[in-house]
Amino acid sequence: MDEDWVSNLEVDCNESGRFVAVLVLTPPPELGPPIRVPIEGEYDRPELAEGAALDALAAMTRGD
Repeated sequence: MDEDWVSNLEVDCNESGRFVAVLVLTPPPELGPPIRVPIEGEYDRPELAEGAALDALAAMTRGD
C-alpha cells in the first residue's frame, strides 16, 4: 500500500442491531473498489466499536 491509498474507519450496524467497526481501504480508482475489513467484536454502541478499533490499531503500531 502506498500514499495513493486512503484508509478510513467506519462503524456499521449488523443484523442483530450491534455495532461493528470496519477498516475501509480505498485504492486508486484504476486498481478497483474499496476493500472493507470488519474488525472482530460487536458492541452495543457505535462509539464503543470505534474505540475498540482505535485501540487495536494503536496496539498494532506498538507491535503488541
